[in-house]
Amino acid sequence: MRKLFIFFLFQIGAIFLTLGISMAQSTDNLSGRIEEVKVPAPALTGNLLKTPDIQNVAVYLPPGYDKNLEQNYAVIYLLHGIFDDRGVWSENYKVPEILDRLISTGKIPELIVVMPDGGNKYGGGYYRNSSVSGHWADYIADDLVSFIDENFRTLAKVDSRAIIGHSMGGYGALNLAMTQPGVFSVVWALSPCCLSARDDLSFGNDAWKRAAAVNSEEDLLDLIEKRDFYPIATIGILNAFSPNAKAPPVYANFPFDIVRGEVVLDDLLYDRYLDALPSRQVHNARKALRDLRGLAIGVGLGDQFLHIPTGTLEFSHRLGQERIPHRLDVYAGDHRQHVSERLENIILPWTVQKMVVSNVER
Repeated sequence: MRKLFIFFLFQIGAIFLTLGISMAQSTDNLSGRIEEVKVPAPALTGNLLKTPDIQNVAVYLPPGYDKNLEQNYAVIYLLHGIFDDRGVWSENYKVPEILDRLISTGKIPELIVVMPDGGNKYGGGYYRNSSVSGHWADYIADDLVSFIDENFRTLAKVDSRAIIGHSMGGYGALNLAMTQPGVFSVVWALSPCCLSARDDLSFGNDAWKRAAAVNSEEDLLDLIEKRDFYPIATIGILNAFSPNAKAPPVYANFPFDIVRGEVVLDDLLYDRYLDALPSRQVHNARKALRDLRGLAIGVGLGDQFLHIPTGTLEFSHRLGQERIPHRLDVYAGDHRQHVSERLENIILPWTVQKMVVSNVER
């Protein structure tokens, strides 16, 4: 009887062990995976900041990618902010877990999500073309998109391709929509920087003076070592928006002079700088923006970067003046608060709803 009882316990244990393995496998089957790839970036070759022309990219592949070998997938590109890298999406905002939940509950279909790096020694290239920091817009729109379509099973068409960005990446998403039409069909800019010259992005900020005081590589290194955010970011902005390859060590045109310790604008250079910002480009980009399947901008009104709420609202006003359909998403929160929950509850579902996610349009 005792032997029979022990045998029974072993059988029960084996059943639970089998169930445990099955449950673990089942859980794994509900999870996507991240594949790290190195992407050739000829658009960045020869940039004066010596940013590598082989770029690291993280790619989220959905749970069924390795099983459903005949299926192709829509793609969303995520652009990070200044001084971040691709890891912010996984480590801070938990995007892979969010995608797994949305897919497993049927709120979005399976898709591919691409997370490139966009940084340089001044925090980032703003995903725009520059003779100094490199042709970042061309890298994303041409080099990266081509690589992803050639190496993964994508729905390689504009209607199945979307872009979402945060901060510098929010600006980048809008810049790509305006200057690289026909690549992305849905755009969401979350807390986008640099849309207009307001508040801390204007010349009332003492950081412009500290940036203008840079006269050598040693001065630059000193700013970087001190982690003096605003002058470093200012130099990065000027490299992207007002580059001058013949003006080392900053390689930019400062649209002002310092006269007896005060900022005095150079009207011509300042106007050129303003013309490079999106709020002044809406009219010329009207067709590209109206051709989108979906356009959204969102901002927390407590954003500590003061130009972002005012710039976002101004940009929305300019879109309205040009009768460009868009969604304006305003909420209580600062620059990083609520990014994860808004991605999960609003941004990703809305973006996917606007896309073509299969070979047969819904």
